[in-house]
Amino acid sequence: MLQETSDITFLVDGKEIHAHKSILKIRCHYFRNMLHSNWKESDKREIEVAQFSYNVYEAFIRYLYTDFVDLPPHDAIALLDLADAYCELRLKKQCENMIKKGISIENAAMLLETSIKYSAKSLEDYCFRFALNHLTAVTQTEAFRNLDGETVKAFIIKAGISGAFKR
Repeated sequence: MLQETSDITFLVDGKEIHAHKSILKIRCHYFRNMLHSNWKESDKREIEVAQFSYNVYEAFIRYLYTDFVDLPPHDAIALLDLADAYCELRLKKQCENMIKKGISIENAAMLLETSIKYSAKSLEDYCFRFALNHLTAVTQTEAFRNLDGETVKAFIIKAGISGAFKR
């Protein structure tokens, strides 16, 4: 995004991300509302963003321009959070696919919990199947021990229904 022609700047982690309001309004319902309505940000040329990291927000703005995103799985989780907050369903799907590439025995339980939190059904199913295929190893991880009781209960019930505990 060229700084000379931009008409909006996002300040994230003390760094600038330059963009064009017209592109943002066309590509993102959240920005369409923010830049068209009575939001206090609608007339601003500079908007501070505190809830997301620079890497994640820059990837989001780049996605709005290119329809492409490429982040490591850890950053993809944070981008999933942003996509959920901004109601960007296509981006959520792309994040889910990136996260799937980084699943491991150590993080499967955490990713399962994350997928439930963001109603990412495809990712949830993937994480569940992965955890089921590596049941003993996954249930012995720190991430599994850190799951809340409701998630563990739901996992055990679903695993039972799937036949994980049959002889």
